[in-house]
Amino acid sequence: MYKLYPEPVSVQIYEGFLNAVSAFHADIDGLILAQCEQAGFSVRSAIDGLCTDKACGSTYRFCVNRQESLHAQGYHLLIHASGITIDAASGAGLYYGLQTLRQLLDQGGGRLPFLEIDDYPALELRGIMLDIGRNKIPSMETMYSLLDMLSSMRINHVQFYMEGYCYQYKKYSYLFSSDTPVTGEEFRALDAYAKSRFIDLVPNQNVLGHMEQWLATPQFNPLAECEDGFIFENLFWRPPMTLDANDPESLAFVTEILDELLENFTSPLLNVNMDEPFELGQGKNKETVQKSGKAALYLDYARKINDYCKSKNRRMMMWGDQVLENPDSVEALPKDIILLDWIYEGDAHFETHARLMQRTGLDYCLCPGTSSWGSITGRTDNMRKNIIDAADCAIRYGGKGIITTDWGDLGHWQYISCSYPAFSLTGLYGWSGSGADEGSALLYCNKYLYKDASDTAYQTACDLGNYYHYEHAPLYNTTLSFAVMSSKYTFDSLEEFDSKMQRLLTLSANIARTNHIPPKEPVIALDYKGLTEYLDGLEEKISALRLSCDDGPLIIGEMRNGIRMIRHGAMLYHSLTGHRQEKELFKEELADLYKQLDALLKEHYSLWIARNRQGGFDKSSAHMFHLLRFYRKMIKELA
Repeated sequence: MYKLYPEPVSVQIYEGFLNAVSAFHADIDGLILAQCEQAGFSVRSAIDGLCTDKACGSTYRFCVNRQESLHAQGYHLLIHASGITIDAASGAGLYYGLQTLRQLLDQGGGRLPFLEIDDYPALELRGIMLDIGRNKIPSMETMYSLLDMLSSMRINHVQFYMEGYCYQYKKYSYLFSSDTPVTGEEFRALDAYAKSRFIDLVPNQNVLGHMEQWLATPQFNPLAECEDGFIFENLFWRPPMTLDANDPESLAFVTEILDELLENFTSPLLNVNMDEPFELGQGKNKETVQKSGKAALYLDYARKINDYCKSKNRRMMMWGDQVLENPDSVEALPKDIILLDWIYEGDAHFETHARLMQRTGLDYCLCPGTSSWGSITGRTDNMRKNIIDAADCAIRYGGKGIITTDWGDLGHWQYISCSYPAFSLTGLYGWSGSGADEGSALLYCNKYLYKDASDTAYQTACDLGNYYHYEHAPLYNTTLSFAVMSSKYTFDSLEEFDSKMQRLLTLSANIARTNHIPPKEPVIALDYKGLTEYLDGLEEKISALRLSCDDGPLIIGEMRNGIRMIRHGAMLYHSLTGHRQEKELFKEELADLYKQLDALLKEHYSLWIARNRQGGFDKSSAHMFHLLRFYRKMIKELA
């Protein structure tokens, strides 16, 4: 009868119920009560909220005992004829036990069954990292609601990834006057709010690679490794992205901005990222790297940043992409660093790196992805495999936990709601282990997240993220419909379009090789008819949803506009590859594409500002406008 999310370790149900409750006489361990009060969580209010009939006169005991032998986040719940007892080692354990009680009450129609539950997480750290560094910064209302949602999923670690001017560094406001960054006051409020839900809100700021927004300014361009940009993987030119790791001014700059950022956070952790310094050693440090090696330059900078973190009483987190292919580099890292390993393809696996990090004694987290970025509505089957593999390997090889990432590459076009299934699976598998029943997440999302009377919203959201199977495209970290529309390799002619597609296939082959994925034939075989019919069916499923959550109408709008984007990208590819020789048909389709894109862009803006700050929309949508100009240009040429 009861389906709890996430699944408890053990449940024993007995005969009998606590029926109507007018009041609980609460006896709460003083240390646990103090922990909750310090966090800002009102235990007594939560217990009072479990009363079902204030007028019935039935009162029961509610005992909270501290049991240090339990897992720090675990609890033992006993419901019996005299009332309720929760044993916990900490305020977090009590908080999660109360969440389970609320689900039991809801599913029991106001009655609580006599039962006994032992529960504790498979992984200590269950995290989500949300990209606010590329175009899209959520409103405060959205951030608060996300923290509410994630805490109900037993997520206890959240990061807002930052690389550009998404935090209001006061000294540099004049350089980014059109942006709408998060302020220090807002981060302080979010930090307190997260703490009251037993979430560690971890400050995050890139300090080496991905610094292109800063390096694009004349004031900071001199700090770049390659001031004039560089050729990426022999495919195309990119603007400068990486700081000169050997320049003391680079270190002075990043420690200056970190000083200001850290004032707003109470977390003992700090993620400095340091991933993908693509041009490191190709410019100003070329001779240094030729003499001593790229790894030495990178590790020296990492040690300096770690020394800074320790001076601020923070434990450094960083990505492992620059060291994990070289065991000697992993060995050379300071052992107090927490290493983060990302893999985003379900056909790739974390095991090799997890074994290496366990063997070298580093604390680490495995980082799968929501698969939402570069895909419009996600890649559900890929996401599911990716998260399960991360949880499984972290559990088997001693990882601290998993942190599921939700990136904003190439404009951050996807809507946050398409990542809801991934968030729920992170909570499920991070708490209950990789063998947990996904039906638990399905029930939870339909009942508590979507509040869907049709009980189909979760499956519909998952189905929406599986359209990529009809594209039959050997692409990684993206889908065909998105990639065709995106700003990766712009085009102003059919010849440039053909070149773009070839480069995408080459880049994906490189990703497959790097992730040790068996190569696929570099041929795209879009099933345009099948995809169209699949999307038609999804439209019908969306029409049948009956959502009563606060953002229900918004979710429906996001689903529908996501489908419009997929249709547009698929039609664009289908037309440019199949109909360019049929002049009249081609011209007619280009005109239709123009109208479609203009209409969906207007809706996209409305949906954007419903959840996010306005700053960044112009940059995000720039390539959509570029496509509109391309359509007009081609129509004129065909006239």
